[in-house]
Amino acid sequence: MVSSTLKELQVEVEEILLNKYNIPYYCGESQKDMDKILEKVKESSAVILGVNVILRAPSGLFKVFLDYLTYSSYKNILKDKYGFCISLTSTNGERETAEYILKSWETLGGIEGGRIPLFIKDNREIEDIKETIEKRIEDFYRICRQKRKKLPSSHNILNIEKKDEIKIEIDKEEKSKITSWTPPVVSEKEEVKSMVFENFSKKQEEDIKELAEFFKKQLIEEKNKKEIKSTKTAKQLTKNLPHYFQPHLAANFKAIFQFHITGEENFESYIIIDQGKCTYCDGVSNKADITITGDETIWSLILKGELSAQKAFMTGQLKVRGNFMLLNKLDQLFKKM
Repeated sequence: MVSSTLKELQVEVEEILLNKYNIPYYCGESQKDMDKILEKVKESSAVILGVNVILRAPSGLFKVFLDYLTYSSYKNILKDKYGFCISLTSTNGERETAEYILKSWETLGGIEGGRIPLFIKDNREIEDIKETIEKRIEDFYRICRQKRKKLPSSHNILNIEKKDEIKIEIDKEEKSKITSWTPPVVSEKEEVKSMVFENFSKKQEEDIKELAEFFKKQLIEEKNKKEIKSTKTAKQLTKNLPHYFQPHLAANFKAIFQFHITGEENFESYIIIDQGKCTYCDGVSNKADITITGDETIWSLILKGELSAQKAFMTGQLKVRGNFMLLNKLDQLFKKM
């Protein structure tokens, strides 16, 4: 489920099963199979740790894996790398185990990206919480994409104190170089003389009135247009997408965008973009390259150009399946309504 969710977001996923490797107990030195595993970890952007909980703690093999990460040659492998923990048990201790693993991850230089502690007695129970798990994984993906900074903690307090000491020393050094500055004194005040304009002629006054009336009409027309636009529903705005399509930006582009919009006006529709043409269709396409699900209010803001589809997804206001990279195209290929 986790791998499929990430793959739908166009993320390259590689699964590492520790029991497929020969990993002996840690004795203070490197090990060939651990070198292979940690090389893959090093090349990754983030790591999701799946752990079976035994007696309120991670399994012995996983504990050995963590022990190896303390070896000097592996010291910087987890530096600023995001880690997400899924701890699974049918007894108890899932929360304590996730906490222990993520604290260890941060101690070794990594960044906590979230957790899913699961108490499951029957695998069929997972189906009931499938959507919640998928959303947690999507949130982790957003954290990694946005490169959110880690929160300060006691695990890296020594590094923070050292930085503070260096900063204080630099501040002292810079302060010694600063010389006092006195603003220049202006000896005489300059008088600002008012300019007297000649009286407007009658013709000039008429021209000004005419221009004022013209701009007044323009403002009223613009206001009326906005009022008409604001009354359109999300479905009407979606149907109008082909009218705002910019074909010159999609000469060699081909894709099908599927929309599932919820709210008072619940509807499903899709658009086909092919060789500079955009076509709207009601219903569901089984050949969609990207499927976008969202509330009608958020969708209307996107179509009006008040919110980008990319930002809506990153903030969890849109759900996306398929080729995530096509979201940018949705923002680029259509004018603001």
